[in-house]
Amino acid sequence: MSQPDQKPCIQERIRTRLSNLTPEDKTLLSVIMVTLFVYFVFLFLYSATTFLGFLTSFTAGILGILIGFGLDRKIEQRKNNRIKEDFLTLIHYELTEIKGRIYPQTKSVNMLYPEIWDSLISSGVIRLLSSKQVTKLSKVYKNVKGTQYEAEWVRRAIEEYNSMPPSEKERRQWLKNRYSELWLRHNERGKRLSKEIEDILEEKWWN
Repeated sequence: MSQPDQKPCIQERIRTRLSNLTPEDKTLLSVIMVTLFVYFVFLFLYSATTFLGFLTSFTAGILGILIGFGLDRKIEQRKNNRIKEDFLTLIHYELTEIKGRIYPQTKSVNMLYPEIWDSLISSGVIRLLSSKQVTKLSKVYKNVKGTQYEAEWVRRAIEEYNSMPPSEKERRQWLKNRYSELWLRHNERGKRLSKEIEDILEEKWWN
């Protein structure tokens, strides 16, 4: 005959349950055990009135620390939100200004200075932006700097062409062709950048 299944003893059941506890549950259980230990020690050494007085003071102190910590975090969060909003307003203005200084809004070769974006990075405020904002803005400003780099080459080509004496006809023609090629490439990049800026300025997170 088969032996009837025996239920595990209480110690084994407790040991099994303890081993299945999560780290958070183990921490909470430890805190409860320590609290109960302190409670019984105070009851054994002091009167109930003394213990309640200590417990009231201890609870008030803990609550004061938690409330102060919560207020500090709330104030810090509001401060960070205000800084973030201010920088987003400046970035919006800067991108709008850049858009007006590139083709097809203008046919001039203008220098672009993304100073607000550089300040956002160097000051560490970029950490306040969401990953979506950082990704999209980084891509646009990377193209802004690429357009700025090309603009510098176009201006150098113009200056070199203008400095060449009219007697150097062959050299002047070569410089003119080179300038025209750089200019067309710069306009194409400006057109793409203008569309990218237009798209990102329509994002809802500016408001």
